[in-house]
Amino acid sequence: MNRPAARRPGTIPALPAAPLAASAGAGATSLAVHVVEVVGAVPPDEANEDAPSGLASAADRLGATELVERLLERLGPDEGLRFTVVCPADGAFAERMRSRGAEVVIVAMPDDPPWHAIQVLVGLIRNRQADVLHAHLPNAHRLAGLAGGITRTPVLSSVQGSQLDMPDLEVHRLIASQLSVVSEASYFHALGLGIAQERISLEPFDAQADEDAMAASLDALGERLRGVAAQAAVAGSRGAAQARALTQPLTPEPVPATTAGAPAVRAVLDELVPGRTRTVVRDR
Repeated sequence: MNRPAARRPGTIPALPAAPLAASAGAGATSLAVHVVEVVGAVPPDEANEDAPSGLASAADRLGATELVERLLERLGPDEGLRFTVVCPADGAFAERMRSRGAEVVIVAMPDDPPWHAIQVLVGLIRNRQADVLHAHLPNAHRLAGLAGGITRTPVLSSVQGSQLDMPDLEVHRLIASQLSVVSEASYFHALGLGIAQERISLEPFDAQADEDAMAASLDALGERLRGVAAQAAVAGSRGAAQARALTQPLTPEPVPATTAGAPAVRAVLDELVPGRTRTVVRDR
């Protein structure tokens, strides 16, 4: 297994932190960023016919599920995040997620997302006001990409392994999803494929690493999730303002009064020379 290297300080531009509090009336209420963890598999020892493993390797499935578990252990409402977990089967993994305070939604997640799964995730996003989708494994990235594109919800995909797979690249190109990788090899591989540096970050994760290194990686990933949500909120408010401006009725310009007997002057397009106008004077 390709062990992740240390985080490269200064190579990833920092994203703005999301606003975590807002005033409502006389008091202030904490606004936690709602993260929907879309997990494409359960741990390998829990896989069965109801939860097909798809194209992901056992090592990638184990890495993805361990990352989600540790993320929920480390971060939560006190850190400005609340979690919903979408996974393909109920079982021990789902119970562990519930015990950590996450809402769990079970939906089938084959490599080609079915229409029912897309509808379920779209309904969850709209009903629970999700701020960002965090996908794990290529099948989850596809499902999150489709639902995120429909609802205009940002998607961050955590990529396991030493290189970027074609499904992850396809979804990234289609919806401009953000990427997080766990090894330097996959980071530079992604840059070599032409992915913009501002859309990918390196958050090394190894379940066997020491606690300090793991805590630093999880904190960096939490900061990335908050930053992606903040960027989407800013872009959304900008888009809403532009939409309001486009729907405002046009104010008619006043027509200047002409004195009696003055010739009427109007400019017309010159049909012979595009872009040129000529003035026509017509006596009243």
